Amino acid sequence: MFPRWSALSVISKILVAVDGSENARRALDSAVQLSSETKAALIILTVVQPPAIMGVQRDLLGTLETLLEKEARIMLANYSTLAEKKCAKVETVIGRGYPSKVILKSAEDASANLIVVGSRGLSGIKELFLGSVSHTVVQNSTIPVLVVK
Repeated sequence: MFPRWSALSVISKILVAVDGSENARRALDSAVQLSSETKAALIILTVVQPPAIMGVQRDLLGTLETLLEKEARIMLANYSTLAEKKCAKVETVIGRGYPSKVILKSAEDASANLIVVGSRGLSGIKELFLGSVSHTVVQNSTIPVLVVK
């Protein structure tokens, strides 16, 4: 529980980016907890990145994109069900494009005042570095970003 005078008490809208990974699930859990304790609205975002496969027929690419979007809808439905048990307001969004750009634009469009992302779970010396998406979001965001390990 956070004290009422905490800086977290000014949070009114949280955007959490998920991709189905374990790190993203931990980010979701943290965002749900923050949303629950601050009464902030929660936006759960996943990004479908169009496949860049050269030499593949358009209809096959369309089928692949359709499958990716179907998986995204299922994942968001599951995450939304979990979040709605603890959060007052939950919204889900499927973005399309390069993940870090979509995360930043979605946060801006939604007037979010906190972004929550998962870090990349690497071992050894690589633990010093964030994943490329979380790193780009941290470097370019105009609002606070919480990176969850």
